Amino acid sequence: MKKLIGKFFDGKQFVRGNVHRNDKAGVLSRSWGYVYSNFLPGDYLEFGVYKGDSLIESFRNYRVFRSWIDGQLKSPEAWRVKSAQSFIDHVSCFRGLDTFAGMPDNQEAHPDFIKGNFLAAEEDVRARCESHGLGSPQLTLYKGLFSDTKDRLSSDMTGRKAAIIHFDCDLYGSTRDALEVSKPWMQIGTILLFDDYNAFNADQSKGQRRAFREFCADNAQQFEPWQSYYYLGQAFLRVG
Repeated sequence: MKKLIGKFFDGKQFVRGNVHRNDKAGVLSRSWGYVYSNFLPGDYLEFGVYKGDSLIESFRNYRVFRSWIDGQLKSPEAWRVKSAQSFIDHVSCFRGLDTFAGMPDNQEAHPDFIKGNFLAAEEDVRARCESHGLGSPQLTLYKGLFSDTKDRLSSDMTGRKAAIIHFDCDLYGSTRDALEVSKPWMQIGTILLFDDYNAFNADQSKGQRRAFREFCADNAQQFEPWQSYYYLGQAFLRVG
């Protein structure tokens, strides 16, 4: 029965995702749906990888929509085929940045963000991603502080843009650095996902709220709130 139902939906060229979920899986599904609905070329950047769960979930949703656009090439409607052909050659790369040494030393005074928390080894993350089909050359991991791996990332991003930038780095300083590092690859339409935007009781003087507020004040780029997710997350779109 499951196979029959699957064939029915595939024949109708529907995308079955997590669009109604309000957790990480849901926002990543909606994000990739937005990217593919707009034919927005770009890579997925993630600042703060931990064990790789979000990288894997993002890649899983990417493949759902990649399969959908492949299916558009078989459509009897010429305009669908033409639209799909305009985007079919673009392959998004997945880039994960982390110290892979746990939280750096910080002054945030939050029990979840103590130095050393969220420790995961780079080789373990790579192995987990590869077990889900995400490996080199589509996956690149950058070990070290964001400011220290900036040059390597810049070289890899030559001629490319970001479609989705995921900030799961929690801290003010880390998010500030991540925003500055990723600024050159933000384009009109880029999605910014801040997993801990409303941490610290949504205090504007702390955490990701402070980092993003200062970034917007110091840069000419314009952003609009897009959607909230899970307990603390907030997504934005670059609109100018």
